[in-house]
Amino acid sequence: MDIGKTMKERQELMERLKDSLQKELVACEIREVTQKGEPEILWVLFDELGQDNEEGVLGEFYFLPPLSGEDEVQLFSAVLTISDRIDKNKLPELFEMMSYINFRIPCGSFSIDREQEVIVYRLTTPLSAEMEKEELFGEMNICMTNALVAADMYLDLLLKINAGEAGLKDVIAEISGY
Repeated sequence: MDIGKTMKERQELMERLKDSLQKELVACEIREVTQKGEPEILWVLFDELGQDNEEGVLGEFYFLPPLSGEDEVQLFSAVLTISDRIDKNKLPELFEMMSYINFRIPCGSFSIDREQEVIVYRLTTPLSAEMEKEELFGEMNICMTNALVAADMYLDLLLKINAGEAGLKDVIAEISGY
């Protein structure tokens, strides 16, 4: 893998993804890289995820930096911020609920950041470093779509627990189908 060529292609693909979202009237922008080695991140505001989510979800999409020119795999990540406010009293329920959800979810996982301030859904997809540009763009779209679909499945449940509108037993019953 030629790292310089790969980075240029990634930048072009991120611009193309941004343009395609903006054509669909989705608010998005590419964050300016401020430090060498930082990934270029496409920020996207999704305002239609979840039934009761009035604030929307911030999506961040990016390639992890290559480790060397010999990498055979490149990693494309989707991180969706579900909530940037966590009721600290609800942390035990949130952690337990996320373990049940993560067991059932087909890909990716929900998690809480180290500072316990943010609930996110994260999906990182390994892709061949040898993919042609068009195929890679298609896989970026698939990763983004998979992240949105998987997060949307349980987003409302997590928000209800965090807001104190549902207890863990209610949610377990709901995801178990009882």
